[in-house]
Amino acid sequence: MNPRVTQSFIVNDFNVNLKSRMKELQKTQNQLASGYRINLPSDDPVGTILYMDYEHRLKEVQTYQRIIEDGKARLNMIDSSLESATTIIQRLRELAIQGANGTYTKEDREKMAVEVDQLLRELLNIANMYYKDTPLFGGTTVSDKPFKAQYKVDENTGIEYLENVRYMGNNQARILEVDRGERVDVTPPGNQIFWAENMEIYSTLNVSGYVAQRDSKILVDGVEIAINAGDNLEVIANKINDAGLAVKASIQTQEGQSYFALETTSPHQISLLDLDGGTVLQDLGIIDHGMYPPNNYSPAARVFTGSVFDVMINFRKALLSDNVFQIGGRAVIGIDNSLGNLLKYRAHMGAVTARLDNIFNRLTSDNVYLEDAKQNTIGTDIAKAMMDLKALEFSHDVALNVGARILPRTLLDFLR
Repeated sequence: MNPRVTQSFIVNDFNVNLKSRMKELQKTQNQLASGYRINLPSDDPVGTILYMDYEHRLKEVQTYQRIIEDGKARLNMIDSSLESATTIIQRLRELAIQGANGTYTKEDREKMAVEVDQLLRELLNIANMYYKDTPLFGGTTVSDKPFKAQYKVDENTGIEYLENVRYMGNNQARILEVDRGERVDVTPPGNQIFWAENMEIYSTLNVSGYVAQRDSKILVDGVEIAINAGDNLEVIANKINDAGLAVKASIQTQEGQSYFALETTSPHQISLLDLDGGTVLQDLGIIDHGMYPPNNYSPAARVFTGSVFDVMINFRKALLSDNVFQIGGRAVIGIDNSLGNLLKYRAHMGAVTARLDNIFNRLTSDNVYLEDAKQNTIGTDIAKAMMDLKALEFSHDVALNVGARILPRTLLDFLR
């Protein structure tokens, strides 16, 4: 049975089509007025998700760029500080060469010692510099000065000299996350940068026949090494040597007794710690119970090392004691080692800065592409929207014209 076409049916059908077209017309006008193709998630759910992904990544990229800019500012300050330190050490080397010359008198060397001490104090100030209220060279410490100084008055000259400098920071490098899953070591700790001699730790505890009693871990220069129950001295030493560290372990044998030893292959202070409740390094006589690195070495262990400050303090003492052979020998060698290590880390800082520049440029390009992709996802195609608008306006005018011809008809129109 065919439905009956009545006047009300025609009117209702016309109104439905007219409202639908007016809705499309309003939607197109909103797109042109706002500049966005998607004004509500319901306009395009898939496009909305893509837009949110692009927006999230854009904010992430901009955050990483700010982190990189801060990291570069820190690196610039470090480079400036190390440049000043390099100048000071070069001057100290000049004084060492002069002091080793036999033409200078004891009084001349005492005057040199005064200059060495002043240069040493300035070097200490550089090592204790701050950036945004955090020490530059204290590892990840955030408050106190990393290098603590002690002073003493010389009995012969009556002048107060810098007597001892001890590193109180930690061994952890400052790490920046510069992109998702990408981390950069921007600042090595001060007990690497301001170090001059390889470190040697010799246990005085006889550990012949030692065997680990339980599974545990040891931490050597920030790297975890698993120790299994039953591991003997040779196995423990091999695990340390195979860890890819600038630290080598060995077993020293004297008169049938075995002693454990550690030695660095590049100048720095070794960081050592027992983990997971283990006592391996304590049992071997290397570290002390209840202490934390880097100054947790066992009092019974023989520790040989030298920071830049140790080298310079010994140099000054050699000048005051008029020891020409020590000045021209150990002092010059120590200063050369200090300078070489400092230049190595300056080169490292330069390489890190270049890498940060490359990452920043890549993120800048990503920012442009993401903005373009986001705009293409949510933005209005002006040319297409204008064509759609004109087509809708034309069809709307036609519909109104047709409606004006149909809707006024009544029964009287058919009786004429």
